[in-house]
Amino acid sequence: MRAELIEIDSQIFGRNVLAIHDFDIYSDFAAFERSYVAPHAPAYVSCKVPVENIAGIHALEDAGFRFVECQIRSSIKLRKTHDTSPYRYSFERVTSEEDLAAVLEIGGATFLHDRFRADPCYSPGDSGRRYQAYVAQSFRSPDEAVYRLIDGSNGNTVAFKTHRYVSPTEVLFLLGGVHPDFKNLGLGLINEYFEFNELIRKGINRGVTHISASNYPVFNLEIGHLGFHVMTTFAVLRKVYNC
Repeated sequence: MRAELIEIDSQIFGRNVLAIHDFDIYSDFAAFERSYVAPHAPAYVSCKVPVENIAGIHALEDAGFRFVECQIRSSIKLRKTHDTSPYRYSFERVTSEEDLAAVLEIGGATFLHDRFRADPCYSPGDSGRRYQAYVAQSFRSPDEAVYRLIDGSNGNTVAFKTHRYVSPTEVLFLLGGVHPDFKNLGLGLINEYFEFNELIRKGINRGVTHISASNYPVFNLEIGHLGFHVMTTFAVLRKVYNC
């Protein structure tokens, strides 16, 4: 097992936030916990395990962790492009701070289904600032990218997508959102179509993503309509320390 300091979450929360990886039910968890509490004095520690690992979930609960989210990892093969000619939008990579600002405005307001917004240890404002920080990180990271969907009638940014290049042929889909003023108008699907086309043009043929099972709109869009296939389902648990 190992505990990783999550820098962005720690900055937003104002105290250290950690994530446990490679949880091992057979290890001495009490000793392991002492090994990360002493140097980091964390406020919040999370761990995710496959939902079928009931013994692991119960062991984390016995250690004071509580369930906060069911998360789904899914993948899609990018084989065919989509006809976007009927739409008055364009899709381009964000390369300037000015265009990034418009994306960050959306990122701070669009997400409603996430474990941080629902967690009493976080405020709704924390959640919005957290997503903005992750979008900004994608803008500056050489292996990640931010794209925006542009309304051709006025040049406004109406949606965005971010992803990480895992290999020359695979990406990890990160964040995506639609401006709150334009939700429920089908822009989520259009945004996906444009991103898929751009990735295929770059030689990408596979994408992986993680979504909250409570995010029904995205769940239905990606798995029900676009053909994403479920790979793994996780239980995400967290423990708070003097929250």
